[in-house]
Amino acid sequence: MRRGFTLLEVLIAMVILSIAMTVAWQTFSTATRAWTGGREALDKMHYGDFILDRLSSELRSMVFFESASEKCGFRIKDNPNGYGGHTISWVTAGNGFIPNGDSLAHGLHRIEVGCGTDKDNNEGFVVTAWPYLADENDVEKKGRFVSDAIKGLRCRVYDTKEGEEGWKDSWEYSNAIPGLVEITLYADPAEKGDDPVEFRQLIEIPLGPAVTNLVSAAN
Repeated sequence: MRRGFTLLEVLIAMVILSIAMTVAWQTFSTATRAWTGGREALDKMHYGDFILDRLSSELRSMVFFESASEKCGFRIKDNPNGYGGHTISWVTAGNGFIPNGDSLAHGLHRIEVGCGTDKDNNEGFVVTAWPYLADENDVEKKGRFVSDAIKGLRCRVYDTKEGEEGWKDSWEYSNAIPGLVEITLYADPAEKGDDPVEFRQLIEIPLGPAVTNLVSAAN
């Protein structure tokens, strides 16, 4: 005569099944989080490298005229938004951050980059441009939200007048441009509470003071 399962056996089977399902779910959840985190990290690296490359190109295209030195000077401003705490601006003929068809795409303009917010208050990398000879108090400044993956900027400038101690977080010469800058872009960390992800590059400015013999010291 066949016996059925006892209540105890059924309960034991249910407990074992529950444990197996819990372990399977935890494994799946961990794998999913790892995959998502890896994908987000790759996206940040992609955007970080792309924007830093574009930023480097624009900085190397910096324009400076002695006759309009005050209008062409390099600037660093404190920025309370995001990581890094800086906004930088300079005059350029490059159009790496200017949309096709924009009137500023074919001429000299001042460009300003740093962390800001879009119309929906999302924080990210913002580029603003305007004609470089215009009165900045009256001109319409065209701001463009470029990426919400980059959440801050820091700039250090190498002052050739200071020798090996030349790295500074500010630029005091409103009518001059530097020869060497270090740009650091920041993205949010993969885990809350961790340090932000950094993308850093040393950029030599062709029209700035010669720093060829000082680069090793600057590094």
